[in-house]
Amino acid sequence: MDENFKLILRIQSTDTRVDEITREQEGAPKEIQRLKDDLDLLEKSMEQDLSNLEDLKKGNMGLERDLEEIELKLKKSKAKLNDVKSNKEYQAVLKEIEELNELTFQKEEVVIKWMEEIEIQEKECADNDKRWEQSRKEYESEEKKFLQRMEELGKEVQSLHEQRLKLSREVDQDLLGRYTALRAHLRSQVIVPVTDAVCGGCHLGIPPQQYNDLIRGDSLQSCPNCNRIIYFEKNENP
Repeated sequence: MDENFKLILRIQSTDTRVDEITREQEGAPKEIQRLKDDLDLLEKSMEQDLSNLEDLKKGNMGLERDLEEIELKLKKSKAKLNDVKSNKEYQAVLKEIEELNELTFQKEEVVIKWMEEIEIQEKECADNDKRWEQSRKEYESEEKKFLQRMEELGKEVQSLHEQRLKLSREVDQDLLGRYTALRAHLRSQVIVPVTDAVCGGCHLGIPPQQYNDLIRGDSLQSCPNCNRIIYFEKNENP
């Protein structure tokens, strides 16, 4: 393998690594955004739960005011019993008291139910607070790691670009031009090994005579099927 071929392989290795970094740079923000979206969704859920809790408390306060009014009416009705002058009036007041007692019982049942709902909602809000705090810490931790990783990758890409520029100046320009044109077309590995007469790019067979020439290394060869630049690689498997 001559020096130019070694150089173009190093250029390809550099380009491949840059491609890998680019994919990671494009993919990493999506994961961070997913965590942020989860955090925002949880925050909205918390706001809704707090709003529901506030509505429950307001409703319960209204019921308690109703009970106070009923209690006041009961006191007035019981006081009437001392002033009634006929059995008919007495029975009417007793009926009024009975109805007020029944209404009190009904209201108290609702208050108990609402108090249970408030307790459940308060627990849900407390659990949400814990989940939100945990999610916030996870997001901040991942964001910090992401920023550090992006900084590291940025430095690596800069170094790779410098390496590639240096290699591009040293390699045969015709070979570099051929490589660049193929890379723009294939968007994948341009220079691939041929093992056991099979191209490592398209995985199709190479003609026997071309394979023999490739083994001798007399000239630069291209795969007749995919047009990739090919080189011989011995199969190390027994």
